[in-house]
Amino acid sequence: MNCNGKMSFGNFIFPVNPYLIKISHKRKVSKRSVPYGEDFVCDTGKNVRLISGEGEFYGENALSDFEKLRTMLERNNREILYVPSQKPVFAYFTELEMLGSDLEGVIKYSFSFTESRENNDPEELAYVLADGVHSLWDYACMSGENIELLRELNPDIMRPDIPLEAGRRIVLC
Repeated sequence: MNCNGKMSFGNFIFPVNPYLIKISHKRKVSKRSVPYGEDFVCDTGKNVRLISGEGEFYGENALSDFEKLRTMLERNNREILYVPSQKPVFAYFTELEMLGSDLEGVIKYSFSFTESRENNDPEELAYVLADGVHSLWDYACMSGENIELLRELNPDIMRPDIPLEAGRRIVLC
């Protein structure tokens, strides 16, 4: 998870934000015809959002970053998707394509996510429940958040280096 301007899906934080992000908003509108009458328009609501785009992984970790992202696709889980300048949403990872790689260690890719509307509570997207094993430092590392921000958001945690009791709510953003 990440609320610091980096795109993330579940526990995968994109090392560099994609250079193209497309968010598609649509409504379900259809034209109906009535025999011997005028046509009318039927609006049945909005579709789920489609989030797609393109980016690059580069450097010595380019291939392993792509493989980690491919693994997220194969898990087929509904996860929290953070897109810069957007509210987080639950989404399914629906497509990943390697567009090319060169000898310089650059892998170009495209992706697609589909919003999941069930239980898309914004408050639920801003925290996690402690597992009894990890400390606040660990959650800062896993979420991509700055430890100082997490300490500010969770002022009752006096020792960020000690594992937190299982089930404790940790505010992330």
